[in-house]
Amino acid sequence: MEYSGEKKMLIIRRLRCSECNRIHHELPDVIVPYKRYNSEAIENILSVKPEHADDCPCELSTAKRLKLWFFLLRKYYEDVMESIKALQDYDEEIVSLISLLLPLQNYRTFPAGWMKILVRLLVNSNRWVQTRFA
Repeated sequence: MEYSGEKKMLIIRRLRCSECNRIHHELPDVIVPYKRYNSEAIENILSVKPEHADDCPCELSTAKRLKLWFFLLRKYYEDVMESIKALQDYDEEIVSLISLLLPLQNYRTFPAGWMKILVRLLVNSNRWVQTRFA
Protein backbone atom coordinates (compact mmCIF):
# COMPACT_ATOMS: atom_id res chain seq x y z
CA MET A 1 0.00 0.00 0.00
CA GLU A 2 1.24 3.46 -0.88
CA TYR A 3 1.54 6.34 1.60
CA SER A 4 -1.34 8.01 -0.21
CA GLY A 5 -3.52 5.02 0.72
CA GLU A 6 -3.60 3.68 -2.84
CA LYS A 7 -3.45 -0.09 -3.08
CA LYS A 8 -1.30 -1.76 -5.72
CA MET A 9 -1.15 -5.39 -6.69
CA LEU A 10 2.30 -6.79 -7.41
CA ILE A 11 3.25 -10.04 -9.03
CA ILE A 12 6.02 -11.76 -7.09
CA ARG A 13 8.11 -14.32 -8.96
CA ARG A 14 8.71 -17.62 -7.21
CA LEU A 15 11.97 -19.32 -8.12
CA ARG A 16 13.17 -22.81 -7.21
CA CYS A 17 16.86 -23.09 -6.38
CA SER A 18 18.55 -25.90 -8.31
CA GLU A 19 21.06 -26.45 -5.47
CA CYS A 20 18.90 -26.48 -2.33
CA ASN A 21 15.59 -27.23 -4.08
CA ARG A 22 13.84 -24.53 -2.02
CA ILE A 23 11.47 -21.88 -3.34
CA HIS A 24 12.60 -18.26 -3.08
CA HIS A 25 10.60 -15.12 -3.81
CA GLU A 26 12.02 -12.32 -5.90
CA LEU A 27 10.94 -9.12 -4.13
CA PRO A 28 11.03 -5.69 -5.77
CA ASP A 29 12.87 -2.86 -3.98
CA VAL A 30 9.68 -1.21 -2.74
CA ILE A 31 8.64 -4.24 -0.66
CA VAL A 32 9.40 -4.58 3.03
CA PRO A 33 9.03 -8.28 3.82
CA TYR A 34 5.96 -9.18 5.89
CA LYS A 35 4.65 -5.62 5.92
CA ARG A 36 1.52 -4.29 4.25
CA TYR A 37 2.99 -0.89 3.36
CA ASN A 38 5.83 -0.18 0.93
CA SER A 39 9.21 1.14 2.08
CA GLU A 40 8.39 4.77 1.27
CA ALA A 41 5.17 4.62 3.27
CA ILE A 42 6.93 3.04 6.25
CA GLU A 43 9.63 5.73 6.11
CA ASN A 44 6.96 8.41 6.19
CA ILE A 45 4.95 6.70 8.94
CA LEU A 46 8.07 6.40 11.11
CA SER A 47 8.88 10.08 10.69
CA VAL A 48 5.34 11.36 11.42
CA LYS A 49 5.19 13.19 14.73
CA PRO A 50 2.22 12.43 17.03
CA GLU A 51 0.69 15.86 16.45
CA HIS A 52 0.53 15.12 12.69
CA ALA A 53 -0.97 11.65 13.05
CA ASP A 54 -3.94 12.66 10.88
CA ASP A 55 -1.60 12.80 7.86
CA CYS A 56 -0.91 9.07 8.16
CA PRO A 57 -2.58 6.72 5.64
CA CYS A 58 -3.15 4.07 8.31
CA GLU A 59 -4.86 3.89 11.67
CA LEU A 60 -3.00 5.23 14.67
CA SER A 61 -2.65 1.72 16.12
CA THR A 62 -0.97 0.51 12.92
CA ALA A 63 1.44 3.44 12.97
CA LYS A 64 2.28 2.69 16.61
CA ARG A 65 2.93 -0.99 15.79
CA LEU A 66 5.24 -0.03 12.92
CA LYS A 67 7.14 2.38 15.15
CA LEU A 68 7.42 -0.25 17.88
CA TRP A 69 8.60 -2.86 15.33
CA PHE A 70 11.34 -0.53 14.14
CA PHE A 71 12.31 0.57 17.66
CA LEU A 72 12.62 -3.03 18.91
CA LEU A 73 14.72 -4.18 15.94
CA ARG A 74 16.84 -1.05 15.48
CA LYS A 75 19.78 -2.31 17.56
CA TYR A 76 19.76 -5.64 15.72
CA TYR A 77 19.75 -3.85 12.35
CA GLU A 78 22.66 -1.65 13.44
CA ASP A 79 24.66 -4.69 14.60
CA VAL A 80 24.02 -6.52 11.32
CA MET A 81 25.13 -3.50 9.29
CA GLU A 82 28.29 -3.21 11.39
CA SER A 83 29.09 -6.86 10.72
CA ILE A 84 28.44 -6.45 6.98
CA LYS A 85 30.68 -3.38 6.98
CA ALA A 86 33.46 -5.36 8.69
CA LEU A 87 33.43 -8.04 5.99
CA GLN A 88 36.02 -7.55 3.28
CA ASP A 89 33.78 -9.02 0.57
CA TYR A 90 31.68 -5.87 0.09
CA ASP A 91 32.63 -2.95 -2.08
CA GLU A 92 32.97 0.71 -1.15
CA GLU A 93 29.42 1.54 -2.29
CA ILE A 94 27.95 -0.82 0.32
CA VAL A 95 30.24 0.54 3.04
CA SER A 96 29.26 4.12 2.19
CA LEU A 97 25.56 3.20 2.26
CA ILE A 98 25.99 1.60 5.68
CA SER A 99 27.89 4.64 6.93
CA LEU A 100 24.98 6.79 5.76
CA LEU A 101 22.50 4.72 7.79
CA LEU A 102 24.41 4.42 11.05
CA PRO A 103 23.27 5.15 13.70
CA LEU A 104 19.66 4.32 12.90
CA GLN A 105 18.34 6.53 15.68
CA ASN A 106 18.92 9.50 13.33
CA TYR A 107 16.49 8.11 10.72
CA ARG A 108 14.46 11.34 10.64
CA THR A 109 17.42 13.12 9.03
CA PHE A 110 18.15 10.43 6.43
CA PRO A 111 17.51 11.14 2.74
CA ALA A 112 14.46 9.58 1.08
CA GLY A 113 14.91 5.91 0.24
CA TRP A 114 16.81 4.88 3.38
CA MET A 115 14.34 2.11 4.25
CA LYS A 116 14.79 0.58 0.80
CA ILE A 117 18.58 0.50 1.33
CA LEU A 118 18.23 -1.00 4.82
CA VAL A 119 15.87 -3.74 3.63
CA ARG A 120 18.09 -4.60 0.66
CA LEU A 121 21.20 -4.91 2.86
CA LEU A 122 19.46 -7.08 5.45
CA VAL A 123 17.52 -9.33 3.07
CA ASN A 124 20.45 -9.91 0.72
CA SER A 125 22.66 -10.89 3.66
CA ASN A 126 20.00 -13.36 4.92
CA ARG A 127 19.64 -11.49 8.19
CA TRP A 128 16.04 -10.29 7.95
CA VAL A 129 14.18 -11.33 11.11
CA GLN A 130 10.91 -13.02 10.23
CA THR A 131 8.26 -15.27 11.62
CA ARG A 132 6.13 -17.66 9.66
CA PHE A 133 3.03 -16.26 11.35
CA ALA A 134 3.48 -12.61 10.29
